[in-house]
Amino acid sequence: MKKIVLASLLLIAGISGYAQTYQRVNSKNKTYLATVKGLTYTYKDGIITLKNNGNYNLATVSIIASSKVDSTLFGIALFEEGLKIGKTDKATVYFTGGHGKDTHELSLKQIDEKNLVLSFDKAARAQR
Repeated sequence: MKKIVLASLLLIAGISGYAQTYQRVNSKNKTYLATVKGLTYTYKDGIITLKNNGNYNLATVSIIASSKVDSTLFGIALFEEGLKIGKTDKATVYFTGGHGKDTHELSLKQIDEKNLVLSFDKAARAQR
């Protein structure tokens, strides 16, 4: 019994140490909330996987990333080809760091994944 509890705690600690933060949608716009309802995404190794379990076909979606520890970090994944109901798509996250003239692209080796904060930036429905 003790071994099972210990193994469970180690598993939880191992998973939580590498988890990103997925920020909730805080918009009050009912149309936008209905558009993103049912959309789920995950991040792993610079790739965002987006699944549309919602009620609408999508024209475009963008998901942004920031960091809890680096205020200059910015990342974005663009899904511009649309996403039909029930489908899944993947997009690369492009990361930059710095301000103004010092802005530069960052490689995945420079990203502290466990401190990423991911959130929806934009979601637009496709025309019928």
